[in-house]
Amino acid sequence: MSKRLAQSVILAAVLALPACVGGGEPPGTRFAQVAAQLPPVPPDRTRFFFYRDYSLYNSLQRPEIALNGQPVAVAEIGGVSYRDMPPGTYVISVPYSAIYPYKDKTVTVGPGQTVFAKIQSEKFEPNITLLDYQPDIFVVVLVDSAQARQEIADKRYFP
Repeated sequence: MSKRLAQSVILAAVLALPACVGGGEPPGTRFAQVAAQLPPVPPDRTRFFFYRDYSLYNSLQRPEIALNGQPVAVAEIGGVSYRDMPPGTYVISVPYSAIYPYKDKTVTVGPGQTVFAKIQSEKFEPNITLLDYQPDIFVVVLVDSAQARQEIADKRYFP
């Protein structure tokens, strides 16, 4: 191998190494860094947190999250966001998703309450013919407040 080729290979490896260090997770402000700056839940509102884990093995799609059929947020990979809504009964769903039992959740919430909705995803693996395409599966999971607060601390915050 010539000296010039060896130098080129080393240079390429040095330039590619930083891309590998982060594990591929997109950069961004962590929720723990902004949590103290968020305003408290208004007394006449309910707060919904939506979050999703980061995994290379799950769907990379970023579908909308809906409350009662109206889009309110995007299920960002490894992200968390919140919306303040009037108290009431809500169906939390991810409309663009394969048919799957119990994937949506219904909650009734009062003023000042907080709901944590985790969006879990799974890729649809088509067979070899590719004729049976279906969208990926997204399931809404309601999570206990203490557990959710631990899980969202390291997520990227999307206002």
